[in-house]
Amino acid sequence: MIVMIGGIPCSGKSTLMRNIIEHLGSHEDCEPMKLFPCQKHNDVLVVGRYPIGETFGGTDRISYGAISKFRDFIEQENSNYKHILIEGDRFFRATDIEWLLSEHDAKVFILKVSPEVEKQRHVDRGDEQSEKWLQTRRTLINNLQTNFIIMNDLNIRQTDTSQILDEVKNEILALIS
Repeated sequence: MIVMIGGIPCSGKSTLMRNIIEHLGSHEDCEPMKLFPCQKHNDVLVVGRYPIGETFGGTDRISYGAISKFRDFIEQENSNYKHILIEGDRFFRATDIEWLLSEHDAKVFILKVSPEVEKQRHVDRGDEQSEKWLQTRRTLINNLQTNFIIMNDLNIRQTDTSQILDEVKNEILALIS
């Protein structure tokens, strides 16, 4: 199964992924295709790398040049792993999500937070992202949720608290167990 996690900045994507990774145990860094640094956790491939203490890891560190190679990467690696986990906005595009859902056993999660929680999380981590850029990300996620082709296949979760984020983690771990 391929699990893709997206959402606006500060919705808990990286925190969720780090919590999932913690349960997967030790890993080996690998790069199964050029531009795709990954972590291999036995039969689970995590796209991107998540060094301890680094706020912006995962797919945030992957080159934009990898976007056009996303489908080739999935086709190459899907049969090599029982599960592939992908978090972040690098590959979270409607066209690729539509393809992923139609061609593979995949689950797509969108994490959402209230405006108040989003604002506080940005303050807590000292973000310097412009409001214009943040609004672009919000619009992208809203557009995905209203995309008639995929909207019924999206798993939308409101992650305002760590308890709810933990529930989503358990939901995903159950999918990949």
